Amino acid sequence: MRLKSLELSGFKSFPDTTKVEFHDGITAIVGPNGCGKSNIGDAIRWVLGEQRPTAIRGARMEEAIFQGTVARRALSRGAVSMVVTNEDGALPTPFREVEIGRTIYRDGGSNYRLNRSPCRLRDIVDLCRDTGLGANAYSIIEIRMIDAILSERTDERRSLFEEAAGIGKYKDRRRAAMRRLETSEADLQRLEDVIGEVRSKVRSLARQKGKAQRHRELRDRRLAVEIAVVGSDLEDMRTRLAQVEHELAHDRDETAGMAARLATAESELQRARLAHVEAEKVRVDAAGRLDGVRNRLATVEREVAVAGERIGNGKRRLEQIAREKDALAGLRARSSDEILTLRRERDNCKVELTSCKAEFTSRRQAAADTRARMEVARDELAVVERRSREVARAVARVEGDLDSAHLQTEELDRRLERLTADSRAGAGALRELRSQGDLFVDRSRDATRQVERSRRDLERSRRRAGMLRDRLRGARAAELEARTRVAALETEVSAVRRMTLAGEGAEAVAADAAEAFPDRVIGMLSDCVRVEGTAARTVDDALARFGLALLVAGGEDIEQIEHWYRSEAGRVARLVLLPLDRIPEPRGALPPGVAATGKGAPWVRALLGGVTFQPSPSGDEQWAPGWTDLHGAVHLVPDTGAEGRLERTEHLDGLEARVRASRGELEEARRVRSHVERESRKCEEEVDALTESLLSSRDAARAAEVEAEVQSGRRQQLARHQDELARQLEGTRAARERAAERAAEADSERVRLLDEEKTLGARLEELRSLHAAVDVEWEQARSAESEAVIRLTRLEGDLGRLGDRISDAEKTVTRTRDRIAGLEREAQSLEEEIVRVREEREQAQKGLEGMFRRRDELQGVLSEQDRQLREASAGVLKAERNVGEVRDLERNAVEGRHQLELERQDLANRAARIGERLETEWGRPLETLLDEVEPAEGDAEALRGELGDITARLARLGPVNMLAVEEHAEESARLEFLVGQQDDLVSARDDLKAAIRRINATATELFMTTFEAIRENFQRTFEHLFSGGEANLWLGDPDDPLESRVEIHAAPRGKKTQRIDLLSGGERALTALSLLFGIYLVKPSPFCVLDEVDAPLDESNIGRFVRLLQGFKAQTQFVVITHNPWTIEAADWIYGVTMEEPGVSSIVGVRLEGRTEAAGTAA
Repeated sequence: MRLKSLELSGFKSFPDTTKVEFHDGITAIVGPNGCGKSNIGDAIRWVLGEQRPTAIRGARMEEAIFQGTVARRALSRGAVSMVVTNEDGALPTPFREVEIGRTIYRDGGSNYRLNRSPCRLRDIVDLCRDTGLGANAYSIIEIRMIDAILSERTDERRSLFEEAAGIGKYKDRRRAAMRRLETSEADLQRLEDVIGEVRSKVRSLARQKGKAQRHRELRDRRLAVEIAVVGSDLEDMRTRLAQVEHELAHDRDETAGMAARLATAESELQRARLAHVEAEKVRVDAAGRLDGVRNRLATVEREVAVAGERIGNGKRRLEQIAREKDALAGLRARSSDEILTLRRERDNCKVELTSCKAEFTSRRQAAADTRARMEVARDELAVVERRSREVARAVARVEGDLDSAHLQTEELDRRLERLTADSRAGAGALRELRSQGDLFVDRSRDATRQVERSRRDLERSRRRAGMLRDRLRGARAAELEARTRVAALETEVSAVRRMTLAGEGAEAVAADAAEAFPDRVIGMLSDCVRVEGTAARTVDDALARFGLALLVAGGEDIEQIEHWYRSEAGRVARLVLLPLDRIPEPRGALPPGVAATGKGAPWVRALLGGVTFQPSPSGDEQWAPGWTDLHGAVHLVPDTGAEGRLERTEHLDGLEARVRASRGELEEARRVRSHVERESRKCEEEVDALTESLLSSRDAARAAEVEAEVQSGRRQQLARHQDELARQLEGTRAARERAAERAAEADSERVRLLDEEKTLGARLEELRSLHAAVDVEWEQARSAESEAVIRLTRLEGDLGRLGDRISDAEKTVTRTRDRIAGLEREAQSLEEEIVRVREEREQAQKGLEGMFRRRDELQGVLSEQDRQLREASAGVLKAERNVGEVRDLERNAVEGRHQLELERQDLANRAARIGERLETEWGRPLETLLDEVEPAEGDAEALRGELGDITARLARLGPVNMLAVEEHAEESARLEFLVGQQDDLVSARDDLKAAIRRINATATELFMTTFEAIRENFQRTFEHLFSGGEANLWLGDPDDPLESRVEIHAAPRGKKTQRIDLLSGGERALTALSLLFGIYLVKPSPFCVLDEVDAPLDESNIGRFVRLLQGFKAQTQFVVITHNPWTIEAADWIYGVTMEEPGVSSIVGVRLEGRTEAAGTAA
């Protein structure tokens, strides 16, 4: 598996679609700072599922989208897709290439794709697990991860070991098992609680069960007794019902004669009613005329009465107006007197208010004077207190300065003694160094000459190694080209074979039939045809559907296969069967280049015999000819399109021949590459040896130079040290004198401040007494001022209220004057109305006399009509009495019959109610109960008494759970089931614990085996990179290796054991690389991205780093983001990242053999 390509679109500084093709070996990505090189590593990490924005150098995940520039606007989405090859099947998927894609949107949404199909992040994580890939695996290493790998927090370091050991899936299983174990424990606890509740319920139901059984026995006896009582009652009802039926039959005969008499009486009544109606119509007409006259008379009388009433009301209103005017005049006089009284009170209140204001002004002035004196006393007291505090602080400060001066004097005395001793010792050491002279000069000169000789030898070896690398690149390119050609041909062969073996439609049906009947199907007809040249497509077309026909022995086989074919509904493809016992005669010879073989040869000759091929007009061998059938029809065959079975077979044979030839070329290329690699490896080893020799010579020369420089530096340092000691001695003496002077000054200042502090204390007591007296006087003045304010406020309120009352009285006088004027106008209007109404009343009284005469005439006519109506009414009453008598007789008969029917219905209802009651209570019809239940023996009255006693006993039992028996059985079964479940849960819990132990054992074994191997590789790699030194790995808690911290120790050659954080940047980088490559030796990553990890390395360590990469590149594909020229020189491919447009990255790829390709362009 290797990284094939990476496509970025809208990701960080790549707004346009940019594709980067990766190759085997070392690929270097170079470019100036800030051009977007590291964004390629971030894209690989991000597309593999990284969820931390900080891991891709961001604060929010949306920052991975192109943010825009001055010339370009920001994008709304960013996407990355990565293609990796899977020829070795390292990824658990059948695809030879796997494309992983990820897209993020500006609104925060994102999605993942696997081979361009939507998927979950979990799917990608599971796909890459234990392969060395993944967002947190060791396939992507940045310079900032060096500190994380070597830090005190060992989480990053431990994750590398777990990925290499492949225990991630075991830890996931253990976590899942632990979760299930916790769930099982919780379920078991809940189940125990439920079992306790069910057991308690079973005991309660057992008691209810006994009560229900007693209740059932009493109910059974009650049923037998009640059936006996009901049987006796029903027999009595049947006897009475027979008597009622007999009486009803007799009553029906008498009712028939009464009906004729009633009809005669009703006809006479009808004639009398018609005569009464006629008389009533005449009388109504006369009454209507009389009512009209009466109505008009009443209207006029009402008008006269209303006029009299209006006149009376007007007179009464005039009297009310006179009384109201007198009352208003009195109210106006009282209001005027009240105004005069209130004005006098207001004047008195104003005088008192003026006096109160003068008193308030004097009291407020006195309070202000007292307050001013109090403020003066308070300010003076504050000044004295502040000065007292300042003096106290000054005394403390002076005492501190005095103590400090004494201590400084003592310290300076001790320092003078120490400096004098150091000066004498330094003078002796300087004399000794000067006596040694130039002892190290010759040694440094010899080491420099040895360095020059080693450098010349190394240059010759490097030139030879460069030539061998060029030859090796050519050999690898030839091998890669041959491998690519073989892989392409093998892929094409596999595709053709899959098309041949896994067809669709008729071919699939034929294959299924052959598989279902291996004993009956002899073979396929196309397998019996051999074609030479380019006629395969023509033969496929000529055979058509017979090419997929199956050969069978005879009719019995056809019947069996036909039954199988028809048994499955929905088939759409046909199936052709060719029996060998019914082969038709061929009609001619086979076409040229076609041969028939096997048992199906007769059918081939029968189907293709007589068919002729059309010759090629130009002699082209690749031309697909047509053919002519037995009827003379010419069939033209296209030279493109889907291949037939024969053509695919021919194509497959040609491809297999080309595969064998390409494999031979690949083997030859591998042999050449191996030979060149061996020579290159020997040359590289020679270069390494010469490099080590040069480094040793340089180290010796540098050591000699350093020793000489150290000696010279020590002499100069001692001389400077002596001068510095002399200056320090002089300064110390001067400082001691100044400290003594400061002590004397501080002592005199302390005495002065203590005298001032005593004076201020006396003055402070005097001012405090004065402030207390003024404070009491201020309180008294403020109290007098408050009393004056209260009195002034009260007087002002009284004055306001008097003004309001005067205003109200004045308004009352105005209202009464207006009201009297209105009443006078109303009286005048009423007098005029009374005169007018009197005139109208006199006119109405004159019209009343004619109306009275007309009324008397109509009353005489109405009296005559009343007499005639009374005679008609008497005839109607006589007829009605006759009809009433007949109807009474009939009604009595009907009532008697109705009573009998009611009694009959009541008997039937009583019997039905008894049946319904029994059916409701016992749940069965009465007839069923009478048939099924054996009635109790005994007298009916005695049984009724027993029934009452049983009912009372049932009532004393109280509420009874009639389902207690069934519930007891159900709960007992449930309890038994729950106990079984409890046993199952306990067993499951034990199984989970055992599974966790097995997982821990397996994971521990894998981890410890991998850990020991990594430790050995780490020690060897560390010693190689540092040319010695010590390194080690160990577990902080050996008893728990799956969770223990992974501790690391490293001590380069020539250095004592020290902590990791005390190593230099370059040493830390080499230590981290030693650990990473130690992991690669145990479990190589398919590819590795190194982001400027060589930045801290010097020239010599860069060489070791490059050789380490070259040693691993045969099994791991390296993508190195770097600025170092040595690393760039060792790369097989170089990609340059530039920013021709500010903020927009673009890529150009260069292969070091001289061929330049645009590997990534802005699409």
